Amino acid sequence: MPLTQMQHYTVGYHDTQKHTYEICEYAMSAFEAIEHCKEDVSYLKEHPHFIDYCIDTKKANAFKEVDNIAKMMASGIPMAH
Repeated sequence: MPLTQMQHYTVGYHDTQKHTYEICEYAMSAFEAIEHCKEDVSYLKEHPHFIDYCIDTKKANAFKEVDNIAKMMASGIPMAH
């Protein structure tokens, strides 16, 4: 599959000592990104329940921008008309 048709995902997971980690994957779906993650991090093959989240990075960045605008508006910073 061409890379341009794939989405960029961030998969978060933890180990037995509760240390958190993230790995980035390109995939067609979140499910596929998690499957790639399990292939890339052999520890997760035995412990798939240690995967905490899978985020579409592009959508997450869009939400951050909206959140930043909301914070500026709430803080009283004037915005252009």
